Amino acid sequence: MPETPMVSALEVALDLPRERLIEWLYQMHLIRAFEETVEQLYAAGKMHGTMHLSIGQEAVAVGAIAALRPDDYITSTHRGHGHAIAKGQDIRAMLAELLGKETGICRGRGGSMHLADLERGNLGANGIVAGGIPIAVGAGLSIRMQGQDRVVLCFFGDGAANHGNFHEGLNMAAIWRLPVVFLCENNQYAMSMPIRKAMAVPRVADRAAAYGIPGETVDGMDVLAVYRAVRTAVERARRGEGPTLIEAITYRYKGHSKSDRQVYRTKEEVQAWMARDPIARFRAWLIAQGWLSEAEAAEIEARARQAIEEALRAAEGDPEPRVDQLTEGVYVEDPHMPPLWIRQTFGPGIAVEPPPGAREISYAEALREAMAQAMAADERVFLMGEDIGVYGGAFGVTQGLIERFGPDRVRDTPISENTIVGAGVGAALTGMRPIVEMQFMDFVTLAMEQTVLQAAKVRYMFGGKARVPLVLRLPGGSGTGAAAQHSESLEAWFVHVPGLKVVAPATPYDAKGLLLAALADDNPVIFVEHKLLYRTRGPVPEEPYVVPLGRAAVRRAGRHLTIVAYSLMVLRALEAAERLAAEGIEAEVIDLRTLKPYDAETVIASVKKTGKLLIVHEAPLLGGFGGELAAAIAQSEAFAYLEAPIVRLGGADVPIPYHPRLERAAVPQVEDIVEAARRLARLEI
Repeated sequence: MPETPMVSALEVALDLPRERLIEWLYQMHLIRAFEETVEQLYAAGKMHGTMHLSIGQEAVAVGAIAALRPDDYITSTHRGHGHAIAKGQDIRAMLAELLGKETGICRGRGGSMHLADLERGNLGANGIVAGGIPIAVGAGLSIRMQGQDRVVLCFFGDGAANHGNFHEGLNMAAIWRLPVVFLCENNQYAMSMPIRKAMAVPRVADRAAAYGIPGETVDGMDVLAVYRAVRTAVERARRGEGPTLIEAITYRYKGHSKSDRQVYRTKEEVQAWMARDPIARFRAWLIAQGWLSEAEAAEIEARARQAIEEALRAAEGDPEPRVDQLTEGVYVEDPHMPPLWIRQTFGPGIAVEPPPGAREISYAEALREAMAQAMAADERVFLMGEDIGVYGGAFGVTQGLIERFGPDRVRDTPISENTIVGAGVGAALTGMRPIVEMQFMDFVTLAMEQTVLQAAKVRYMFGGKARVPLVLRLPGGSGTGAAAQHSESLEAWFVHVPGLKVVAPATPYDAKGLLLAALADDNPVIFVEHKLLYRTRGPVPEEPYVVPLGRAAVRRAGRHLTIVAYSLMVLRALEAAERLAAEGIEAEVIDLRTLKPYDAETVIASVKKTGKLLIVHEAPLLGGFGGELAAAIAQSEAFAYLEAPIVRLGGADVPIPYHPRLERAAVPQVEDIVEAARRLARLEI
């Protein structure tokens, strides 16, 4: 494959006014002064943590963002100070953030790697290499679906070009012709790994051909070259012609981070690149054109340095965050019931846990009805996942929705789990309310980065200013003969992640009401659906309604012991309770419905009445949610009422096997619950 030519532009005339070019020079000096200042502050021990400087790369940030409109979006990287400044972020607030101040752009919660300003269209710097690529795809999709005249500029480094997000993201943006410009800042090294050893093709831009999109390599030390290339790509994106991949060849003068000893490159190499310094070159070019004098150039640099000094003096005196505010901003709190979105979407008279009525439908039909009603009432709600369109989903839950709402809102995706979730995150950040489906819960393991490191964390990292109304549907559990890689129950993983909520309905009634409640929540919600429940039937009201998150249900009253379960295990616990009743043992069965938040009060009240507690779940006993619940009860006022140790019943410490008898033995069955409850009730444990 021939090498993509590198475009330079300092000798090419552009129709740009002198004042704008002067402003670019000022911005480049401002970025340089900012980073030199924070480097000194880190060295002096006035800033902690880590930092990643882009000194030497200023032309990329300034030239690229100059091609955007103020309302366009960017996604940034861990080396994102320059991007933020070029996008117009307040330098005092940025310095305050790096100093850990409450007045920081992210209230001191994000630091250098997580600078964001959603009001100015900066969807966030990202401490995860390539982490911003799927989010940019989602923002581009949001733009398309909302009919906006906007573009997303996605910055990433050369190291990210070898990440799965790069392939998934560029491919998805290309097939959907999204208005995203992918800009690779090739500064020659990922951390210490040189780009020449990391790829078999000469240029990152050469890979554009694989996605059927334009690719261009430009001189990243030349602000005009960067501007011209990005402007062309932005214009193309606005015309609806899809994404472009631009590679800007640049260089970071400093190490990867403050601890980098730089043993992988020579001083001579660094000096050779510094001889092509983007600020010095642009300054000299402006002087040569007669647009700037030496004195004026010196004044511009001095003005930039003064601006940083003044901002620093102001930021240094700002207050620090209070420890009693530690958990503020993890979740969006909506005190209303019904939730605000429900009232705005369906009207103020929407019912909360209404009587179920006489109509019976299946669990799958209840989910489908909830999605259809939400989509009909709010155009921002859309579905995304593998084979959810014409095929109707792996378990038929979305069947018929594509015919009603069309392929844009019932969106089939390539097999790209991490970018599917990440696109949901980007869409949610920019005004949409996506419902993302994984074919099997097991497959979310391929999307943990975007689920756990992005969706769950961006609100808090960005100072409590972001909202991520994303529902992630996960069909889980055993019983279908699908064996170890399609049968897991992983809900406890997500309970452990701050920023996520976890829901696990057991009945068709709750499936509909909890899905609408999850959709109304402005936080990412993990929605667990046991596969064996899809065909179960029960009464469900036709009209929209909500079941509040965090409210358990007493499914059966009893006085001898309490059985707490969720999802499929609720049905098995109820069947076990009927068998126990024949023996004179009356078990109270509580359906948690929501694992995070969970309803401790209902469980405590029941245990205080019965004096005994059995917790049942399908997930492996070791590390399962039952351990958390048992510990919470043991630390509550219910402990004094316990007449026996708390008993937990869970799955075996084994991958789900294929053989039906072994599969059955791997998770609690009705007879196991009966035996455990009987022994507990009779104090035979």
